[in-house]
Amino acid sequence: MIGSPQKRRIHLTADDELYERLNGELDRVYAEVRSLRVNQHVCWEVQKIIRNNPNLRKPSTFYGWMGNLYAAAMSAAVRRLVDRRKDTVSFVRLLENVKAKPSCVSRKAYKKRCTNPNLPLKYLDKDYDGLIGPVMPHPDPVKIADEIRKLKERTEPLRRFVNEHVAHNAIQQSKSLPTFQELDDAIDMLEALAKRYLHLFRGAVLTLALPTWQYDWKAIFHYP
Repeated sequence: MIGSPQKRRIHLTADDELYERLNGELDRVYAEVRSLRVNQHVCWEVQKIIRNNPNLRKPSTFYGWMGNLYAAAMSAAVRRLVDRRKDTVSFVRLLENVKAKPSCVSRKAYKKRCTNPNLPLKYLDKDYDGLIGPVMPHPDPVKIADEIRKLKERTEPLRRFVNEHVAHNAIQQSKSLPTFQELDDAIDMLEALAKRYLHLFRGAVLTLALPTWQYDWKAIFHYP
């Protein structure tokens, strides 16, 4: 009598388990970055519509409301992505985890996870070379630390603005407020890092975080 087949048990290493957790967190991080890029695009497209219509180029409470709401919401979203608390999912936390154990996204693991019968292994090696560096077995923690430092520096004015003006009404408030250009620069850096780590984790090469709209979202402006 033939016994019933037993389910195959797949043993996950500590690196595999960390990768699975961080890969799930990367979904949430990328969703936040993509939302930032979408909201940024919508805001500046609306600004363009206003600039191109002489009838709209006049002082308006609505413009002030829209600008204030945009600055507060977008800065808060950036702040979430650089939050370092252990009970949160953020881009900085993800990077710190990779820095602490870079073997979870090693060259060997990359070739295993991204294997494709239509792609030779030497292609994946070359791809990993472009991401991490020739013959490197895994990302350099020193370089990841530098990414974290640059990200924190780029987003610090926004983090401080949220802490002092949005989430709290600080007694001692900074007199220097972040500019819209600083917000745009932070979004650019977050998007570049998101693309890099999606590539490292999944072999996914993205050119733009904006979606392709299946309808004309500007249609509401076609009517008086």
